[in-house]
Parts: sequence; structure tokens; C-alpha cells
Amino acid sequence: MHYVIIGNGVAGINAANSLRNYDEDAEITIISYESEHHFSRTALMYVFCGQLSEQCVEPFERDHYEKMGFKRVNDKVTKLDTNSNKLYLEKGETISFDKLLIACGAVPAMYNWPGQDLDGVGNFVTWQNLQWLQEKSKTAKKAVVVGGGLIGIETVEVLLQAGIDVTFLVREDYYWPIALDKTESTIIAEHMKHHKVDLRLKTAFAEILGKDGKVVGVKTGDGEIIDCELVVIAVGVRPQTDWLKDSGVTMDERGGIIVDEYLQTNCTDIYSAGDCASVIWFNNVRRPEQLWYTGRDQGKIAAANLFGMEKIYKRGTFYNSAKFFDIEYTTAGLVNFNLDGEKNFYSQEEGTHNTVRITYLPDNKVVGFNMLGRRWDHRILVQWIDEKRTLSWVLDHLHKALYDEEFMPQFKLNKQVS
Repeated sequence: MHYVIIGNGVAGINAANSLRNYDEDAEITIISYESEHHFSRTALMYVFCGQLSEQCVEPFERDHYEKMGFKRVNDKVTKLDTNSNKLYLEKGETISFDKLLIACGAVPAMYNWPGQDLDGVGNFVTWQNLQWLQEKSKTAKKAVVVGGGLIGIETVEVLLQAGIDVTFLVREDYYWPIALDKTESTIIAEHMKHHKVDLRLKTAFAEILGKDGKVVGVKTGDGEIIDCELVVIAVGVRPQTDWLKDSGVTMDERGGIIVDEYLQTNCTDIYSAGDCASVIWFNNVRRPEQLWYTGRDQGKIAAANLFGMEKIYKRGTFYNSAKFFDIEYTTAGLVNFNLDGEKNFYSQEEGTHNTVRITYLPDNKVVGFNMLGRRWDHRILVQWIDEKRTLSWVLDHLHKALYDEEFMPQFKLNKQVS
């Protein structure tokens, strides 16, 4: 049996490892052009800042592929022939497969803005983006970052660390409304300004200006010109599936590969997992789940089904964590979904960035958490949601979800906003 995996990210490598555990003798080929070794994408900012080396962000030893018996092909797939089960690669090679997993991930979203092809315009998502930004930051004095999500604020932080003045353009009324409420966002916005970020809310991005092929500034939607030598676009990502357009593999309107509950596509023996796979969410919306842990879990489930085990993929309760500069962020469950009858308990420790927001329904069952400042254990928060704990019970036990409790005072609950 020859299994081929397109993608060397968290979905692809977990699928390969799982397949090897199921089948010691199978031929397993991993195709990817981004980097020779699997790496943790969420750690790119630490490589940029010099806190970690390239090899530090590789979870496996560099001889892992050899030890596991994987064939590693460093190339880009340009075409899939589903009739003959063949893949065509950019360098001219053709690879046949018995079963295929498409885990090719996502690429930065770009929307054909005037000037986006100028020298000095790029993204901060891939390994190549990291190398590009490292080089450009050596000479740039001023930069504009466009897009108000996690990648955007991480890019702002690393550019500031490099000694570059940064203007951050966010078109929404406040920073990251998909994840934060206005109170939480205001805390983060003030913290960014404290770090000398020129944050522009409610500011549309219209055009990148150039001279002699290089960036010299950007024009906002209201006509303002902001001088800069570097523009980083961070308006999200999209599935990296343009090469599948004529393959017969069914995709959604965003380019996500439509899969069933077994992560199988509409084509026999072809599966998909990770940031390119379009799955059904809890509210029956279909789209990719672009998170590290869902990619990991999908890779493992896809491997089981490639092997013939018929395992259903169903994502558990949502969770995530991040940092806004030095402000910790933990979230779990359903927040900012505007559920029928939902209310929010809110508390902030006086004089700090430490906040707790707990979303609950009319029956007082807690469905979500948003936490800033302190470090919280998402495993406990998820457990309470799954156990359908009431708000009063959660408030009585909240201290148990704090990390380093023996060294820290309990969170002081001091107000409620519904």
C-alpha cells in the first residue's frame, strides 16, 4: 500500500506518524515545498526575534523521516489526476498513490490591492515569509501592518522588536471583534499604544504606493498617505487549493476541500485534513477549522480512515490561547456567537489587565470563557463546559483553573455585567 500525504504541517506529520503505527510495512510519501522539516508555525515570531533557533521549533529530530521510513519529497504538487491516482509535481516528477491525504494547509489571503506586487509587500505566515521579513527588517525604518487578528498583532510586535516604527491598520470599530468584546479590545488597544504602536481603528486600506518598484507608502480609505518602506498584509488565510480547480475534488466557496464525517472527499481513496479541509461546525456552517489542535486531531483521524478503520471526526469544545504582547489570552467554548438568550458575567481586577468573561445561557449553564492577563488552564475550562456547570458553581471554583495557584492570589471577582 502506498500512502501519499501532501503537506508537512501538523495535520500531515500526525497522519504520517499514525499511519506508520498502523502499518509497519506501508510505503509513506510526504510531499511539501515550504520547509525540509516539520516545524511549529505558531513559533515563527520567536525565531524572528532570535529567542529560538530554526531547529528549536522542529518538534522531531531531523532524522525522524528516515527512522519512520518516510519518503520526503521537497516539491510542489501542481495537478491531481483522480482517474489514474497520479500527482504531477512542479519539478517534473509524477507520483502514483493508492490512497491520498491532502493536508496542504493555507496561504495568506490577498485581495488584489493596487501595489501589492511591489518590493516590500509580504506576509508573515509561511517559512518563506519569515525569511523575507527577516531580510526586509534589516533596512526598513517604518512599516504598515494591515489586518486586525492574531497574525497582525504578532507581526506588529516582532517589527517593534526590530526597531521599526509600526502603523497598525484595523478596519473594524475595535481590534479583533470576532474574538474580543469592546471592553477586552480596549484593554489590548491601550496596551498596544503603550508600546508605541500607531493603532488606527476604523481605517480602511486602499492602495500601496511605490516608486521604482519599491514601497514608499500606503493610502487609506479616506485618502491619508502613510510613509513606509514595508507593508505586511495580515487579513487572514485561505485554503491552498488553487491547484485542485480542475481535479474533480469538490470544494466550498472559500476553496476548502469538502469532506464527510470521515474526512473523505467526494473522490474514492482521497481524504483531506487541516487548514484546507472544509468540515461541518457545531452550528451547521461548513468551513475549515484553522487551528493547530484541530489540524493535529484531523490528521490522526484521517490516518485511521486511510487505513480502513472508519473513525468519525467531531471536534470537541473549542479552545485557544495566545498573547497580546505580554498579556495572556485564554478562550474556551462559545463566546461572541450571539447565542439566543446568552448573558455575560464580566470581572476585572482593579488596576490590572486581568479580566474574566463567562458566557452563560438562560438556564445558567456556562458555555464559554474569555480570559485576559492571568494564565488559565483551558483543559479545566473545557471540562466545566462539557459538564454543563452553572455560573454560580463555576464562580465558586474558578480559582482551580488558574496556573501557578500556589504562587498567586485568587482572582478577585468585583463586578458583573450582563
